[in-house]
Amino acid sequence: MTNIFWIFVLAAYLQFVICLPTTQTQSGLKDSSSTELNALTPAKNTLKPTALTLEEQNAITRERKRLSAMIAEGDKKHHQFLLKGSNKITKEILADPAINSINSVDGKKEKAVLEQFVRDSDDIINDMDKKCVMRVLKDFYTFTNEHFFSKNNLTNVDDIWFKALKAHGMDQFDADEAKLLNEIGYQYADEFEKYLKSLSPAGREKEKDLVYVQETYLENKDIMDKANYGFRYVNFFNAQKPDEEFIVMRKGSVDM
Repeated sequence: MTNIFWIFVLAAYLQFVICLPTTQTQSGLKDSSSTELNALTPAKNTLKPTALTLEEQNAITRERKRLSAMIAEGDKKHHQFLLKGSNKITKEILADPAINSINSVDGKKEKAVLEQFVRDSDDIINDMDKKCVMRVLKDFYTFTNEHFFSKNNLTNVDDIWFKALKAHGMDQFDADEAKLLNEIGYQYADEFEKYLKSLSPAGREKEKDLVYVQETYLENKDIMDKANYGFRYVNFFNAQKPDEEFIVMRKGSVDM
């Protein structure tokens, strides 16, 4: 009886050992589980974009020229607005009886600054050169920063120039400029987004600075102003120009 019992125990033990998974089987199970896991995990794209084709490079060059022309037109529109508006306000101030009655030395100096500004702005108002425009407008805004913008939030300002600027439409001029810049900024944003959508992965890699602006805007468009991003595109775009111009100059010098 005892021998029969131990025979049954031994048989049960052998059956248990035979049914255990071997090291090879465990390894196979592990590999199978890992394979299934890998199939469920999205593969990371480590491939770099293919190089730009000649056709793509030519298309990018054409689009960048178009965008440059658009920016130049926006600058021109803004500068014309500033010149015409500031010229009009200044002429009205100089014709103001309160200003004409000024006899102090300092007052006469300020009048001389405005009179010179009118002459300079009259000369270029219909034939603008960018450097000239910025130099002329600098004189006007140096004056208005001192007498208007630095005091616009104050009460009881005892400054005849502040009162004259306010009386002759400086507030409205400033508001109209903000509206114009908003329109220009929206146009810039729309055109740069259209350009970026047209690019292949290789093209987007080439324009990665502009892509960064686009992605930043898309992440924050609920709280950030689109017009501001339009001008951010322009800042990044213009920052690339010196290198492009340098290459063109180098090429020109070689051809010579």
